[in-house]
Amino acid sequence: METKKERPAMPEQIRGEVSLVMQNKDTENLSNRQRKVAKLLSTGKYSAADISIVLHFSDPRSYIRELQNKDLNVEDEWITYEDVRFKRYWITPEKPQGYGRK
Repeated sequence: METKKERPAMPEQIRGEVSLVMQNKDTENLSNRQRKVAKLLSTGKYSAADISIVLHFSDPRSYIRELQNKDLNVEDEWITYEDVRFKRYWITPEKPQGYGRK
């Protein structure tokens, strides 16, 4: 009789295991979904459609809006590509106080 092998961890299982430390903000007040969106946006620039595909959330714009209301530095820009216009979102890390001073 063959023994069952455990399958490798899927991306959705790995995603939630990484802790999120950003911008010296209190991230304990974020919901699990808000934390996942914030973690993703801290790694690069994504459109709402990209976030939906990666995280399997139906409409991540409400989570982005909530992150902005919680004073996380979520930035956006309008992109026009082949007559389609959409926003791309990302989080820029805050610079420590005194950074860049001489």
